[in-house]
Amino acid sequence: MRLAKLDFRNRVTMGVAIVQIGYMIAVCVLVGIVGAARAEGGDITLAEGGKSDYTIVLSEEASPSEKHAAQELQRILSEISGASLPIIIEGGKSPRRMIVLGEGETLRSLGVRIDFDDLGKEGFAIKTSGAHLVIAGGRLRGTMYGVYTFLEDILGCRWYTSKASYIPKKRTIILPPLDIVEKPDFEYREPFYADAFDPDWAARNRVNSNSARLDEARGGKIAYHHFVHTFGQLVPASEYFKDHPEYYSLLDGQRKVEGGQLCLTNPDVLRIATETVFRWIEERPDATIFSVSQNDWYGSCQCDACKAVDAEEGSPSGALLRFVNAIAAEVSKKYPDKLIDTLAYQYTEKPPKVTRPGSNVRVRLCPIFACEFHPYEKCEQNAGFVENLRGWSKVTDNLYIWHYNTDFANYLMPFPDLDELASSIPMYKRSGVKGLFTQGNYSPGGGGFMDELKAFLIAKLLWDVDTNADRVIADFLVGYYGKAGKPIGEFLRILHAKVRDDHIHGHIYDGVDSAFLTPEIIAESERLFDEAERLAENPEVLERVKHARLSVEYVKVMREVLGAGASGTPDEKAAALKNLEAFIGECEEDGITQLNEGCPIRTRFEQLAAPLRK
Repeated sequence: MRLAKLDFRNRVTMGVAIVQIGYMIAVCVLVGIVGAARAEGGDITLAEGGKSDYTIVLSEEASPSEKHAAQELQRILSEISGASLPIIIEGGKSPRRMIVLGEGETLRSLGVRIDFDDLGKEGFAIKTSGAHLVIAGGRLRGTMYGVYTFLEDILGCRWYTSKASYIPKKRTIILPPLDIVEKPDFEYREPFYADAFDPDWAARNRVNSNSARLDEARGGKIAYHHFVHTFGQLVPASEYFKDHPEYYSLLDGQRKVEGGQLCLTNPDVLRIATETVFRWIEERPDATIFSVSQNDWYGSCQCDACKAVDAEEGSPSGALLRFVNAIAAEVSKKYPDKLIDTLAYQYTEKPPKVTRPGSNVRVRLCPIFACEFHPYEKCEQNAGFVENLRGWSKVTDNLYIWHYNTDFANYLMPFPDLDELASSIPMYKRSGVKGLFTQGNYSPGGGGFMDELKAFLIAKLLWDVDTNADRVIADFLVGYYGKAGKPIGEFLRILHAKVRDDHIHGHIYDGVDSAFLTPEIIAESERLFDEAERLAENPEVLERVKHARLSVEYVKVMREVLGAGASGTPDEKAAALKNLEAFIGECEEDGITQLNEGCPIRTRFEQLAAPLRK
């Protein structure tokens, strides 16, 4: 089944329909599936009246994550049903009724056939065998992911954020016959949001993020060492530029560090960079990927040798890839399990004509100039990127993506990209992409537009691109906001309808004067949040609603501040400054530390306040 796109056109209003769908999902998961299974027979009564006859059985070779999964299963089953299941290590007489976790002698004795080679490190199977339940997969993370999938998809648990979860209460648990096999659609899955760095949230939502605080008990992660933009670290200018300016970009007839890159055809640069990578591997033997990637600006070298490679390859990505391949080839001789990462970004976004990435090279393609409000394949502004995506897909089977999910100049500004996200992630899968890094507001405290919802949705789509995005959103809005989810859903609907129907584009550095935020949209958004606040069922939910509302308030305050700062009267400036101070205080109380990327909130306040004080 392909993904049902997040297109709100076919619903009367998202606010009504998603809530209805959300409750239907809950009923289906917790009641309907069991009823259907009973009609077929072969049910398992896992718990009844708060008690259970089952024992959780671990293999003698259980990995740290499998042991952790057993403890999680024991604890959460107790929270659901009141039944406390013992955990044992196989080796003695098998219990009469078992939940078997992981590959081992007990599993083999049941005759359950599972292709562990096909499942890899992260895939799993959930099967019933007579009176027994089996959850087994790859030792690294697969069995653990299987346990969380069982708790989520079969028993109805949810982990919406690091602090907001739903554990159903059901003293009797009856399972239908189960035969589920799953593998992730991407080998690397990273929703890059502050809250998504929480280790339990990441493990429970099956993401293996480099930035998540995942320890060995939670299966570890796809760990990078020196994450990105590493040219300055590979060949430090402080050490080499004085005596060897030829190591750096020739620009306008001069060798430059500021605004430049490395001279990638210089053999000494390759030698030094290779030595640096080997040192990094020795420093971090636990890391999976080591980054050899351009600085975060343009300035590729224009010396004769580099220009000749660019001409032959039809893109500066050719010289970069030759350089990266040479390092990767040396690394593979000593460390065949390590990967080298680079970027297809800005001036290297276009693929090369000749060179192909080595098998241990991961290229991260970055749609930094894309319109993020419309599905990529249907937006004329994204035609160039889609062409480059197709081009890179032809030259490598190991393509990664660095995707963007926020306005970096205005983290809180409404950024209606749910249509685009629900379309792009399956597009990447169809294009052969192996890993996704999806960048939102990663600053401490978070606070970007609907970050919580986006992280949850992205995690689901990164595991399985056939996930129905509408249902995930419906589930989240009901589970996280309760009755207030209805007007918040309508708020999302009107934003997406506006950018879709009026064909308004959106980019990652847009200002608060964006055309879709009309006075009518702002007024209707305020009305909907008034309703959401009235419907909030308790103080905790009310705080969540107010947090979401900050996006609308941000636009109002920023427009007032920028207008008054440019041409306001003294009274207008004074009023704008007072409102700005109040808004900043509200953000700080909410835990927000940045309004735009890389700038502390108080620094941003002073920048905005300066024109108002004149």
